[in-house]
Amino acid sequence: MKKRLWTIAVGLTAVAAIVAVPSALAAFTTSKLEVRQVGSTTTFKLTQSTSDDALASVRIFVPTGTTLSTTQAPGTVLGKATGLLKLFALAGAEVPVEGNVVVAPPGQIPAASQQACTQGVAPLATWLLVVSIAGNSVSVPIYLLPTAGPLAALGPAYVAACFSSPYLTPAQGGTAGQPQLVNAEFAIQGVFSPVTDGAFVAILTPYTVGTGAINTAGTVAAPSRIAAGAVSIKAKRAGLGAIVSGAVTQGGQPRGGAVVTIWGAKGKAALKPLGKAKISPAGAYTFRAKSGNSFQARVVAAAGSTASVCAQVQPLIGATPCVNPTVNGFVAKSKVVRKK
Repeated sequence: MKKRLWTIAVGLTAVAAIVAVPSALAAFTTSKLEVRQVGSTTTFKLTQSTSDDALASVRIFVPTGTTLSTTQAPGTVLGKATGLLKLFALAGAEVPVEGNVVVAPPGQIPAASQQACTQGVAPLATWLLVVSIAGNSVSVPIYLLPTAGPLAALGPAYVAACFSSPYLTPAQGGTAGQPQLVNAEFAIQGVFSPVTDGAFVAILTPYTVGTGAINTAGTVAAPSRIAAGAVSIKAKRAGLGAIVSGAVTQGGQPRGGAVVTIWGAKGKAALKPLGKAKISPAGAYTFRAKSGNSFQARVVAAAGSTASVCAQVQPLIGATPCVNPTVNGFVAKSKVVRKK
């Protein structure tokens, strides 16, 4: 089986296909980063519209206070990865791929390829996304680099990736088979310490449409906040039941877009679900329980958007536009209270 190395990364994807020059695109505004952490595993989800300009490079900065562990042995599997690629040579067909992120053996990546992406900065760790496409084993480099310069305030390190332009044919100096990345999701286990409250920030730069030139002026930042969620509760006697109310918060701020389930019980009986409470955009909820004297609220919040994180990171990224900020989802329970 033939093995090849492609210069496209961040745990994303590659494919073997002849790529024709696509029609001109005109946007780079939909990029979005979502990050979730469960125990020692950090999962990154990077998406953009199929109509966006092709991605040239991405740097994902980890929050200040993150502890790094990079002592994993070569060949160690750090996590799974999936991605979706757009193939212009196949009328814009979108092809899913999947594989593993593994620690790269020494010397696996050519020095010129690493230099082009890292600008000579020595990596703290080097990983490979290994996938099988059309019978070919493809290894994609991923770099963990120390932060320096004006962006050092974003965090101690960043995950870096560089992509080949899909706009150029081999006759124009391009490389056959370079697709456009549409989205990717990859997990890294045992490297990043859990974050109590902080923002991962992706800095993404596109290509100029139809060329191999990097469009530095088109660079955007897409932040993803990690913060713990909570739900409060109180119960006021109302006939045989109670009016149960409270609020859902995340990082100390009201959190809408969540589902609150009220559990209740009579006497010493076990709690059971009584129904779901409507939640306002400000995070408040109220529920009428027909019976019971002990109550608990349980909340499930999906990943969502939050404008506040852009306000927090904008002073750190200067004039770079901040787009599509997100916040992680969470599951939380209140204490059990008795009606008063």
